[in-house]
Amino acid sequence: MGKKLQIVVYKADPWWIIHGLDPEFVTVARSLEDVPGAIQNFLNVLFAASQQCSVEPFYGYPKAPRRFWKMYERAEPWTVTFPPGSEDLGDGPVLDTRLAA
Repeated sequence: MGKKLQIVVYKADPWWIIHGLDPEFVTVARSLEDVPGAIQNFLNVLFAASQQCSVEPFYGYPKAPRRFWKMYERAEPWTVTFPPGSEDLGDGPVLDTRLAA
């Protein structure tokens, strides 16, 4: 099992913001339905680039500021299901995703 990633997803018109907390990262999606694919795309690129550069994924990434942790703590758990036919993350990170409404 890989590293656990805490992620809070929230709306900032017109985007859905996908905010990882420890380590901190941010990516966006146009719709809530696009969030799983955006997370998977981000992780696929990160892991491929890390492998290419021979560095640990998320090496040097800091933790998110406390205000985002508070948002995460208040948010509802949300199970992210990756689109059919998408690549499996294998031994990649375990996602603990929450949706802030």
